[in-house]
Amino acid sequence: MATGNCPGSIEILKNSKAAYGNKAQLLHLLDSGMIQFQCNNPQTASKFFTDADELAQSLWTTSVTKEAASYITNDLVIPYKGEDYERALINLFSAFSYIKLGEYEEAMADCRRLDTVLTEYNSKYETKNVYKEDALGRYISGLLSESEKEYSEAYIYYYEAYKAFQSYNESYGTVTPLCLFEDILRVASPADKRREALSIIPNAKAIKYISHKAAKKMGKVVLIHMSGKAPVKIENKFTVATATGPISIAFPAYTTSPPSCHFSKLILKSDANTIEQNAVLFEDINGIAVKDLDDRKVRITAKAIARAVAKQAIVHASSKEVEKRYGAMAGLAAKIAGNIAASALEKADTRSWRTLPGEIYIARAFVPEGNYQVMVEDCYGNQKAVDSITVKSGESKFVFHDTIY
Repeated sequence: MATGNCPGSIEILKNSKAAYGNKAQLLHLLDSGMIQFQCNNPQTASKFFTDADELAQSLWTTSVTKEAASYITNDLVIPYKGEDYERALINLFSAFSYIKLGEYEEAMADCRRLDTVLTEYNSKYETKNVYKEDALGRYISGLLSESEKEYSEAYIYYYEAYKAFQSYNESYGTVTPLCLFEDILRVASPADKRREALSIIPNAKAIKYISHKAAKKMGKVVLIHMSGKAPVKIENKFTVATATGPISIAFPAYTTSPPSCHFSKLILKSDANTIEQNAVLFEDINGIAVKDLDDRKVRITAKAIARAVAKQAIVHASSKEVEKRYGAMAGLAAKIAGNIAASALEKADTRSWRTLPGEIYIARAFVPEGNYQVMVEDCYGNQKAVDSITVKSGESKFVFHDTIY
């Protein structure tokens, strides 16, 4: 993918299902879906994401019997069911696939599914995760609703995105984008919510935006820019001494490699003019992943301790049985060997969806109808042509660009 060899990447994934192993088939579906999406095969990508969503849901409700095995060895013996944020983002990227296909109703259904998934997961936890609403998913729903002239619905989704960004700001440092305030104010008029919008948006009267009346006469271009690589899980492991012998505990942690460039600019060129709009951060997947794992750290650590205690009990009982049969030295040797084996078996689950981007940026521009060359500029002033589009009045066009690799 780094060299732009999409056919080669797709071929590798086709031939590597067995290499992923039976316990990581969800990751094979996720990687396949993402690569097909990036290689501009949205129909195939949507099929992989649908299959991944079904498998993730099935694994999430897996039997207690299968989970019990992980208390004796480690989490790698059970199928990977994905982190909560990964399972939610399946629906976001499925929605992106449908947007590429121009199937906005299906995209909206996936955005609603994303919200349902997060609500379902959080309902099972006594201590709720910070990531319980997806601001970008809400915003995409607003854009799609507005494009379908469902202004009241668009207003609700934009408002929900605004509320989600308040949590994003507090938890990940992601600032509420100015364009979201502009969108709320614009659709507030046809939704008959202008007074409410003015009351909820800070310094609303100072915000300059294109009115609904003017926007109807123009087209809208939305750039969705996926930047940088997803965080990678590593293992943290330590050993503590106890009265019955050492106990090893392992748990996962994320290491992030933020993209070197945190900026991009949408440039739209026509025969008549050039329109530019800076992209802004809408989804910090790195931040979400780290915080999401941190939120369940207590649950992970509790399981790791329970597993270590169970292993220690097995080692203790086994060494005592050897001691009865063959003497104290044999029992001691069995205990030492058992502790070494138990420590070796203690491994953190470091599996993760590695083909995700680390960040997602959005740029939204209103333009007169016409033909446009779509360019994206990076931090260093380099411009890349990514698409050629025809925009009509009242129409929304989505353009995808990625700098993951």
